[in-house]
Amino acid sequence: MKILEYYFKQLRTLAQPDRVYLKNKFIRNLGYQPNFRHPMSLNEKINARMLFDRDPIYTRLADKISVREYVKEKIGEKYLVKILNTYRHPNEIELNTLPNRFVLKCNHDSGSTIICLDKSQFDLEMAKKKLNFHLKRNLYHVTREWHYKNISAQIICEEYIDLFDTQCPMIPTTCRIHCFHGQPHYAEIDISDTKGCEYINIYDTQWQLQPFTLEDPNTPEYIEKPLQFDNMLTLANKLANGFCLLSGRFFNVRNHTTV
Repeated sequence: MKILEYYFKQLRTLAQPDRVYLKNKFIRNLGYQPNFRHPMSLNEKINARMLFDRDPIYTRLADKISVREYVKEKIGEKYLVKILNTYRHPNEIELNTLPNRFVLKCNHDSGSTIICLDKSQFDLEMAKKKLNFHLKRNLYHVTREWHYKNISAQIICEEYIDLFDTQCPMIPTTCRIHCFHGQPHYAEIDISDTKGCEYINIYDTQWQLQPFTLEDPNTPEYIEKPLQFDNMLTLANKLANGFCLLSGRFFNVRNHTTV
């Protein structure tokens, strides 16, 4: 079913121009007529960049492999999650060469992540099937985000990072720093508790909870500012320099920050 749905979206790309697709989606989701030629709202500006700004730097940053060189140039290699191997095809994956825990994902899309916590229980054939589907999928046809269109699809095998290696019942798993004109303004914090409930808190750079939500609700209790939060802001500032809008995703594990 997923592959048929994807083929339909491929055909739709040929029949419906990006401008028409994004305009219809915008009206459906936000309820008003957008002006992409002279954008005023943030939503209009994001869509305008998707339509009219074809700077190849966006493709470089969207590629989970090539973006590593950008991060290395800007803030240093020590903040990168270690890559164990890369593959062009799922059949190249050999479990006996990998540690007991690892992460598989594609470099060109989202939703392809597979986590192995125990090789003895890992269903490699099922993983290959999922990865094979994602390798054939171009995210541009799904979202009309141009920067995904020309990424050469590969599989990445990363070192597993245990985000839950802590005694804290409320765990900030991911921190996205949203920067405007090179400056950090908001932090989007993904949080999970011991029961598996998920929350999203939005903070300003002073760790003040903002009066709006994004997808998931706020946590029912106060969350302490991560010790590395100020460092994340500094790193995000360096990564976002020169961009009118850029979001950097950080992980904080045992007081060490990774990108």
